[in-house]
Amino acid sequence: MYDLIIIGCGPAGMTAAIYALRAGKKVLILEKETIGGKIASAPLVENYPGLNSVSGTVLANNLYEQVMSFGGKVEIEEVLEIIPGKIKKVITDMNEYETKAIIIASGSGFRELGLPNEKDFIGNGISFCTVCDGAFYKDKAVAVVGGANSAVINAISLSEMCSKVYLIVRSSFLKGDKKRIDELSKIKNVEILYNSKVKSINGNDEVESIDIENSDTIKNIKVSGIFLAIGQIPTTNFIKNDIELTDDNYIKSDENCATNMNGIFVAGDVRDKKIRQLTTAVSDGTIAALNAIDYLNNLKSE
Repeated sequence: MYDLIIIGCGPAGMTAAIYALRAGKKVLILEKETIGGKIASAPLVENYPGLNSVSGTVLANNLYEQVMSFGGKVEIEEVLEIIPGKIKKVITDMNEYETKAIIIASGSGFRELGLPNEKDFIGNGISFCTVCDGAFYKDKAVAVVGGANSAVINAISLSEMCSKVYLIVRSSFLKGDKKRIDELSKIKNVEILYNSKVKSINGNDEVESIDIENSDTIKNIKVSGIFLAIGQIPTTNFIKNDIELTDDNYIKSDENCATNMNGIFVAGDVRDKKIRQLTTAVSDGTIAALNAIDYLNNLKSE
């Protein structure tokens, strides 16, 4: 029996764990993939208060070590279902756990292009992580798809190792930080293709080229890799019923990060909100944890 189970070991989940552990609660974090979540794959973080510049991997490792220093427990298991109640059950692909409270901080997954043969190339030319896979394309031509800050950062990072970087943007402008866009504009081996989208991915076992559509014109570009930075999809596939979701499958909550189910809270990118940033994830983790602690303390007094 746990006081609190946290689903997700990203910044939101680990922040929540730190607060709950310091309050003397018995906490378990369940994570299906990567300690640190998506931030662990960020080449550089420059918008976290108090840290001028830090790699996402270092930040994630520091958070994890802090959780461990307070006696936290992390299990690599995929959550399949939550069963609400006074005593809640969390069913994973390996175990069934009981807990008094839950914080869902499962984050979001990477959005794909939706092309017919796309999944065949994931891991064979299509990647979502420049830190993980950028070195495989040293001195080769690659494409980055996306027009927001993550795409801009990926293009800058890849330009340092790749011979050519094509940044493919659906709109007529970039939406990243001005500082980053200005930096990108000065890099000679980066070519930005505005008002463009990937029409097809070509190759046998690995990516060899892509067809780009721009206003009714199709252009073939020779690339060895494609890095996708086109948004996120909330990880809520394990929520079968009871917990209210939006039409886009984000979890609804109030200002206290409480869902419609008693004792179940939500934090981070999986929560329905306008702004999804590292700092807002950490903020959610704090709010969810403090309210979960109050919930648990009130259970004791009943």
